Amino acid sequence: MLFCVFLFSFLVFLRYQIYYGYPLQTYLEYPIIIAQDVILLLFILRFNGNMKRALFYAVTFWGGWYMLTLRKWIIDLAMNLCTFISAASKLAQLRCLWQTKDSGQVSALTWSMSAYTCATRIFTTVVTTNDVAVLIRFIIMFILNIWVTATILHYRKTKKTA
Repeated sequence: MLFCVFLFSFLVFLRYQIYYGYPLQTYLEYPIIIAQDVILLLFILRFNGNMKRALFYAVTFWGGWYMLTLRKWIIDLAMNLCTFISAASKLAQLRCLWQTKDSGQVSALTWSMSAYTCATRIFTTVVTTNDVAVLIRFIIMFILNIWVTATILHYRKTKKTA
């Protein structure tokens, strides 16, 4: 279920960019990410024996795609809710790291790459659209990605040399 929420977040962000007529280069990776997630979701449904749910998800996402732009406030609210959902997932990761005090198999490289991506998206947004909602989203995600990376590095277990 959580996977579908993140997929819907990508759809909202893509629809938001298209709705406001932003240049293609500001959202070009989102159709690719969405296609990857849809394929992954289909594999998950297939191997869990829940292919009947695929139609439900397809209708839900398709309906959501069109409902988002019925009114300007709907797409704006959806964009802000997606920022909240993304931030909540990163805070959940931080909470897990704090509770276990162990970074385990969590990759600092992956999280630092996410922070770098957010930093570049902040620059791109300022240069191309200067959209405040998008800037706030990427600034929040940048800060949280740095925080998760720092927490991973803090709890990383060092190997003892004999």
